[in-house]
Amino acid sequence: GNFTYGLDGSVLTSGSPTKRNFATEEYDTYVQDKWKPFSNLTLTLGLRYGYGRPVYEKNGFQVVPSETLGSFFEKRKAGSAKGVPFNGLITFVKGGPKNNGPGFYESDKNNFQPRIAAAWSPNFEKGFLNKLFGDKGTSVIRGGFAITHDHFGGQLAVSFDGLSTIGFTSSTTISANTYNITSNPAPLFTGFGQNIRALPGIPAPVQRFSTDVTPGCLAGTEDCPQRIESSLDGSIVTPIHYSWNLTYGRQLPKGMYFEASYIGRKARHLLASQDVNALNNIVDPISKQDYYTAMGILVDARAANVPINSLPAVPFFENFFPGIAGTVSGLGNTSTREIYGLIARSGFDIADYTFVQLIIDDVGRIPNLFDHPQYAAFSAFGSYAKSDYNGATFSLRQRLGETLSYDINYTFSKSFDNASGLQTGASFGSQFILNSLRQQDSYAVSDFDTTHVLNANFIFQVPFGKGKKFFNGIGTLADTLLGGWQLAGIYRYNSGQPISSPFDQAQWATNWNVQSNGTAIKPVKFGVNRNTRNAFTDPKAAFNSFRNARPGETGQRNNFRGSMYSTLDLGLSKSFKMPYGENHRLQVRWEVINAFNSQYLNADNATRSTYGLPQDPETGTASNDFGNIYSSILGNPRRMQFGFRYSF
Repeated sequence: GNFTYGLDGSVLTSGSPTKRNFATEEYDTYVQDKWKPFSNLTLTLGLRYGYGRPVYEKNGFQVVPSETLGSFFEKRKAGSAKGVPFNGLITFVKGGPKNNGPGFYESDKNNFQPRIAAAWSPNFEKGFLNKLFGDKGTSVIRGGFAITHDHFGGQLAVSFDGLSTIGFTSSTTISANTYNITSNPAPLFTGFGQNIRALPGIPAPVQRFSTDVTPGCLAGTEDCPQRIESSLDGSIVTPIHYSWNLTYGRQLPKGMYFEASYIGRKARHLLASQDVNALNNIVDPISKQDYYTAMGILVDARAANVPINSLPAVPFFENFFPGIAGTVSGLGNTSTREIYGLIARSGFDIADYTFVQLIIDDVGRIPNLFDHPQYAAFSAFGSYAKSDYNGATFSLRQRLGETLSYDINYTFSKSFDNASGLQTGASFGSQFILNSLRQQDSYAVSDFDTTHVLNANFIFQVPFGKGKKFFNGIGTLADTLLGGWQLAGIYRYNSGQPISSPFDQAQWATNWNVQSNGTAIKPVKFGVNRNTRNAFTDPKAAFNSFRNARPGETGQRNNFRGSMYSTLDLGLSKSFKMPYGENHRLQVRWEVINAFNSQYLNADNATRSTYGLPQDPETGTASNDFGNIYSSILGNPRRMQFGFRYSF
């Protein structure tokens, strides 16, 4: 049963929407001036200021956490560092100007954006510098620096409106196995449009602005639902970018021009999502061991097949879980060994480490040691991401009269970030930083990083016919056949884009809701094998070269490269002068897209079967389709198109 509520909390009739109207205002102003201290030197200085009101819902359908999720997350981290989990509850209130409540986030009024640029044309009359830079006006050196800010908010409001179920929508589902076909039959299906809300298993709706928590959950005396939620972090600040560049351009003989540039960029406070309720990496205040370190000792023992009752004591487990022998696995005679029995291959062999955290969450001296009693995962959009870019570009262009002109451009660059997704992504999608406690673990080359990019274009006017270099004196009929031909082309090449290691297919090592990538323990030859459409020459050997993620690990991100890509587009055209008027022309075009029909495989089939790692892949057997991640091509096959144009 799905329910929608009005502003007064009343349940709307089935199918009735709540109309939401999001709004904002943005203001920008700037000043700029140019100064030429010398005839060959120009300085440009500017300052921009921008202010954007936080997006709000005009009718009052706006719900926000009563405390910023960033502040809540910091309390969780601080408590873990001291060995005392912070388990305060997240509550929500009506927000926005209509309700005289807080906004999705605070307005950021410090968005000053200075910029400076300089252009200098060297003027050395003789000597080596004259040969290097040429005569006056033939070369230029330009450079600049700028601070800019993103305009944002609209998509965040839409995402929050669609993803958050708190406040003005609710949903309830009859649990599986509630009914049977004998002693307790379910209500009959009577047809589409049936009144679902009237079914006996659907409870009466209650509007709420916090998730109900059973008192036993807070006390750690009973199992509680592992809820998953999403929202916005009210501590969002405006994303900021620092950009700089340096360019050298030089005119060369015969209409040729060369330019080389360096471009740098740092971006901070970029929008991404992370789990503000990440399972605690709690620290034992006595031994100073944290959970990741202590659990890593057990994982190493499991890999070495250490017998359960031969494992030495680990202070973390002995201090946090005194006297639990015989209560969780029934296989150990110390607290350490008892917990080890859950993951040991000679025990229960559980390598889903967040599930192990759930099992032992309430059996120690502190309830809810790892799991928050309210949410198992809570993805919040906030200013968590960063990126760094450095690139070098080279361009060469030439125009040889009206016969030939061409451009050749090459870029060598590297882009790094800790999240590459867009605001339009799902709350646990491509912009999600998997381990919010160790954000730096996700820092790697960007999903869209392309090391090499080469593109070139040309236009060639065939020099035949009247007014051309060859056959200038031919007659009208011959000129109709030979004159006016043009050949144009565009070429593009880029190296492959990043692909991460295979992911854990049935284990959640670090985050309750998102699985980590695996880690290579041997050199892995990754590539494109066209005959098999496989990423690995020897899939079975590659499968055995990975291990599952350990507790706290994100796994290897973007450590492989997919297929390169290149294409050549050509166009042949002919222009006819109409005999009844000089200003009337007919043009015929034949264009070929991907002229050589080059086809490069696209890695778009990374499923649990083709790219997932079951438990212990290093000792297991690969599935028959492991590595078959290529199922389509990049770009399109060769296409032709024809066109006619009459101009007058």
